[in-house]
Amino acid sequence: MLADTELTIADSIAIKILPGGAIIRGVGNELHLHIQNANRGCVLSQKLRAKVHSIVAAATTSEGYGRLIAHGEKECMLLQYNFRNEQYSFNEINTFEITDWISSATFLQDPNEFILVTSHSVVLRMIYKEKFVGKNVCKIASKISCCDKSTLYCSYIHGKTFKELVVFGGNALGELLIWKPSKESTTSHHSVDCTHFEVDLLRRISCHNGVIFSIDYNDKFNILTTTSDDRSIRFWKREVKGENGWIDFNFIPTASGYGHAARVFQGKVIDSGGHPFVITVGEDSYACLWKANADLVFKKRLHFGAIIWNFEYDSNTCTLYTIGSTGNLLAYNLEHVIASNLHNSYEKALQNLDTMEYIAKAKFLKSNIVIGVTNKNRVLYTCIATNTSHNKYGPWHVLDMHKTFKCTVLQVHDNKYVVICGYKRLILLKCSEENKFEKLFDNDVMDGVIRAFHFLSEKIFLTSDDTGKCLFTVGESLELRIPVPLPHCKEPWTTAALHIQTHIEKDYLVLSNRMGNILLFYLEIKHKKCIHLDTIRQAHGRLGATMLRLQEISTDQVFLQSAGHDGSLRLYAITIETDSIQNCQRIPVPVAWIEHLIYFEYTEHLLGFNDNHFVVWSQQHDFSVQVPCGGGHRSWHYHITSDGDNKRKTFLQVLFIKNKEIIFHKTHLYNIPAIGSLQLFRNEWHTRPCNVLKTLELRHGEIPYTIIISAGDDNIIKITKLMTAKQLVHCAEVHTHISNVRALQVLQDHTNDLLIFSGGGRAQLCITRLNLTSYRLKELVNYTLNKSTPYKEGIMNSYRFDPETRIMSCDVAQINNDISNKAKGYLIFLCCSDGYLRKVHINQYFEVVAEYSKYYGCCLLQIRVFANLYVLTAGTDGILSFFDLNLVELPIRLSHHASGVNAMDILYESGTGVVHIITGGDDQSISYTSMQLRNDKILHILKEFHLANAHMAQVTAVQFCYNGKILCAYTSGLDQILNMVDIRTQKHHYICNTCVADTKGLVVDKLIRCFVYGCGIQIFRLQQK
Repeated sequence: MLADTELTIADSIAIKILPGGAIIRGVGNELHLHIQNANRGCVLSQKLRAKVHSIVAAATTSEGYGRLIAHGEKECMLLQYNFRNEQYSFNEINTFEITDWISSATFLQDPNEFILVTSHSVVLRMIYKEKFVGKNVCKIASKISCCDKSTLYCSYIHGKTFKELVVFGGNALGELLIWKPSKESTTSHHSVDCTHFEVDLLRRISCHNGVIFSIDYNDKFNILTTTSDDRSIRFWKREVKGENGWIDFNFIPTASGYGHAARVFQGKVIDSGGHPFVITVGEDSYACLWKANADLVFKKRLHFGAIIWNFEYDSNTCTLYTIGSTGNLLAYNLEHVIASNLHNSYEKALQNLDTMEYIAKAKFLKSNIVIGVTNKNRVLYTCIATNTSHNKYGPWHVLDMHKTFKCTVLQVHDNKYVVICGYKRLILLKCSEENKFEKLFDNDVMDGVIRAFHFLSEKIFLTSDDTGKCLFTVGESLELRIPVPLPHCKEPWTTAALHIQTHIEKDYLVLSNRMGNILLFYLEIKHKKCIHLDTIRQAHGRLGATMLRLQEISTDQVFLQSAGHDGSLRLYAITIETDSIQNCQRIPVPVAWIEHLIYFEYTEHLLGFNDNHFVVWSQQHDFSVQVPCGGGHRSWHYHITSDGDNKRKTFLQVLFIKNKEIIFHKTHLYNIPAIGSLQLFRNEWHTRPCNVLKTLELRHGEIPYTIIISAGDDNIIKITKLMTAKQLVHCAEVHTHISNVRALQVLQDHTNDLLIFSGGGRAQLCITRLNLTSYRLKELVNYTLNKSTPYKEGIMNSYRFDPETRIMSCDVAQINNDISNKAKGYLIFLCCSDGYLRKVHINQYFEVVAEYSKYYGCCLLQIRVFANLYVLTAGTDGILSFFDLNLVELPIRLSHHASGVNAMDILYESGTGVVHIITGGDDQSISYTSMQLRNDKILHILKEFHLANAHMAQVTAVQFCYNGKILCAYTSGLDQILNMVDIRTQKHHYICNTCVADTKGLVVDKLIRCFVYGCGIQIFRLQQK
């Protein structure tokens, strides 16, 4: 058996920038090369058995030759590469293993000589020798151990010759250990192969209150940095007392920095034009830029919440390359940050106003015109002279309104319309291309103080006041006015509005009010009527939606989005036939107060506020803008300027009023790495371990593809498309769960619909419908397990519900699927951590009919339904139990394991009635049983066997595979080994190693591809000889 790797998404820990600007990095046990101007990186044929932990490069020769060391765990690989004509070629020249984990490595001046530091404070001086006959070898020339035998969690090697070498090590006690391998040894002995030395420790410095994860020393700036799991970075300075700098010395602490909210995994000193900076990355997915005095200059979330393991900084392009737990390589340009952040400077507008007068409301009318209203109700405007670096603001000019009144609403639209509202009165202005204002309308239209005005289009408006009056108006002179009946409440005005025209000339009006409700109206414009149709209550809390946006109009449905101050987006569907609106999906986003959603350059951007910052967030770019402004309770506005397709000239202008001053801020909407930088592709896999995965094979015309439905500890169910180009394409996400998801089952409802049954923590059971054509989701059921309903046959025990109950596994049986005159439904069987086996009955309308349970006595881990008649369970007791659909236990039990059953799969042959069962457990063994279901509905055992110690750790993944001739099973576990079990011969065979840590399971599809998932995912193409 052979297995070829098709795709790897795993921890990316090692990274190195090569001459020519290319980047080589480790992804799991693979080496990926990213070349400039290439769409995607390529995977080198050379790979390790374990994950690549570090990559070290030697100086390149004049002919373009260079050497690399790639090491992981106890394995070390020596490579030679050639860079010529903008192309790279790599050749593995030696691979070997040592008896201890390798902590760090470096080349000496001679590229044939390199140093390895192990995790137990041992330095290995390695010599590479080429042989004309036979295999080239790497030989240990000398072995130098430190008298302190602490386990090193990190180490750093300083020096280019063996005599200059200084080793820095960090242990779990937060101690910095410093020693020189070339120091005179206290003890030594010789052997045939190498010389052994033991040297004393030079310094032991207490640095942190936890494990030290990284050490870096810059001799030029005399800066030593250490980072730790105490969330800090410490700065140190070396003081030399005598002539010998590394004998009579000491490191003095100079500063400490706390910018991270979790463990800090890496910190390095960078040189930017002769000025020292320090960059740190960590578990909180943030990168921080520090000055040498520990002043925090810049902080940015880069990996969408995933762990950042390491980084490299390219001083030629000022680009920071970061790698993390999702296997992504992301770039961020720090040029504007290091160069005093010229584009992000704050500027105050010049104000030629009276001493007691200030701007109270302000908006961008155009990119070069700002209009405002003062506290004395004067309407002003100012012109802006713009360029790419900064703006110049002119004096304020007064617009004559003839009669002043208190302004309550100021709105602008389409770079030319301005609306000013107050008590009963509404003024509509139009600005020409020559920046001249024309008054289109000025009159009383309402009965009270106007609180809300919405531009539904260029000449269609919606106005509401504090008396509850609401008008739908058409025309620049508001000649057509249709009253909109709003419900009575304390604050009866609107917060958002949307006008929809369908294909059948049917007009809808969707509103959000201060009660928090979404209201659907039918507009009869010809008859000047507005009829209320439907209501969704408090979709975003009590304050209502801040934004409504039309997403799509189909022949029978209209899809729209809303956002509010609850940190979520909601998707609705209006059914045209029934004139009703339904809530389809809730998508949480990391923006607490969402104010606007804009669609710019094929990307949705959310504009809003997080605490005291104005932010711009998108799924593709994460937080691209973050401006400290004081919070969202203030007048603010924005304007985006773009120069065609050049994203480098796309700027976001923001204004806000703070301390009675209007402040402008101009920044790039996107952070684009420097010209000539790498084009990087980001996968959108889970940022936390994936617990369960299902696959579905489909076709789009002649093109086959696979849909992957996965769920994990990030509380998200992801729908991903695996293309023939071995690339994962993100399609949709389900965000209904409030805790991690452990149970998942899929069922094809119709040709284009898929039902997703999921369960997890907090006793939560969810059902979601996925359209396989549009990838739209509809949340059907969000149910929390209750105190169980007594069952008529008396199998229920009294049970006080525990809200911490976790659903460990689930399976589904369809009811009356083949009987047309009976109501269809679903029986969902659940394994729960509180020792109960539960059954939830769902009818055809996806309503919970009843919930039943039976106490088993221990935590149930696995469950399967077969023949639509029986339920098979396995738990922490290692026993397999059988039940019928009424939860009545059958008189048969199989003792498969001595402890918990972590994985189980069944294969039912409907023609013969034979069911095959295979399990893997905590006892590192695999057990198999085949049984036959006879006409009397009694199970009889046909065959069984037990493979003890089939793996070297817990078995967490098993699945059958039948190719029409041979029945086998594939297994994996925490030992990261993929095995094949031959059912006929009752033997297991080694297939390959996987770099996916904490393996949760595997799936073998119809194309004989094996999906191994856990902390990442790896896809193998299985081949049979």
